[in-house]
Amino acid sequence: MALDLVSGYILPIIDILVMSIKVAVPAFLLVLAGQRLNKYIKEKLKASWIVSVFISTFALLVPIVFALYLLPYYSGYIGSPIAGMPAPDIMQMTFLDLAMAVISTILKNILSALLFAILLMPLVFFASFVEEKLREKLKVPAIANLFIAVFITALVSWLLILFVFPWIIDAVFWKLYWSEF
Repeated sequence: MALDLVSGYILPIIDILVMSIKVAVPAFLLVLAGQRLNKYIKEKLKASWIVSVFISTFALLVPIVFALYLLPYYSGYIGSPIAGMPAPDIMQMTFLDLAMAVISTILKNILSALLFAILLMPLVFFASFVEEKLREKLKVPAIANLFIAVFITALVSWLLILFVFPWIIDAVFWKLYWSEF
């Protein structure tokens, strides 16, 4: 009876909290970078809050999407015993083929980052709301307040992904690696 309680309720709660911490730490670092970028964009472009947040989110996602997209190709190339050797004549690509592959990859990844930025905007709004409410209620330093808001957002995100929209993980991988645009 007691073991069922521990294995059925307490351990899954601990797992979700650990997963949220694992997501919250890198997300917190990205939020810190995004806040600086957001401040810079607001000053330079005189843009509204929502426009500057969207542009900074998109700017942060572009290199992440490129890195995630190209990582399997890089690891496959490094692990290949024939890496660096010329391709057989039948598999040779012309300059135009290579240029089209590079251009289509760049366009696909930029459009993927744009889509991910649009999909992340509700989480950005939620984190901003939580941070504002925590600022009113708690008297902690601003950086601790920001981390708590990011952690709560990560926790809510995991709960939504695991229990409401479990197909999101598959959809993100499909969009990143196998979609046409």
